[in-house]
Amino acid sequence: MSWLHLILLLGLLSAGCTEHVLYQRFEKDMWSNYMHLNEVHVGMSKTEVAGIMGQPGIREDGDYRGGHYSFYFYLTHSMDFPDSNTVRGGYTPLVFKDNRLVGIGKLDYRRAVDRPDVGSLPSPSPGNR
Repeated sequence: MSWLHLILLLGLLSAGCTEHVLYQRFEKDMWSNYMHLNEVHVGMSKTEVAGIMGQPGIREDGDYRGGHYSFYFYLTHSMDFPDSNTVRGGYTPLVFKDNRLVGIGKLDYRRAVDRPDVGSLPSPSPGNR
């Protein structure tokens, strides 16, 4: 009888653990945005990009040291991963300057807003500490 209790207990414990596992989910809109990104390339205008991708989920404009930028954010993933191209919970940024697409993804976005990714910064030399 104790084996039966042990098996039931292990079954209940393992079932409870599966609720906390994070996994990538693709919804129809995410998948569509993800696939359409393959048709977008640097040099396109905002109108051309919107014709392929549709209206962005989030739109931003800002003035930075490099000039005036516009950002279109499209939901392509359900979450960010360390080496992914997404920001803000699964959005892939498209970076525009002077109405032309100049970059796609997290690194281009961070360069435009003058916030380099921590991993891309050079490590300090021993004499500069």
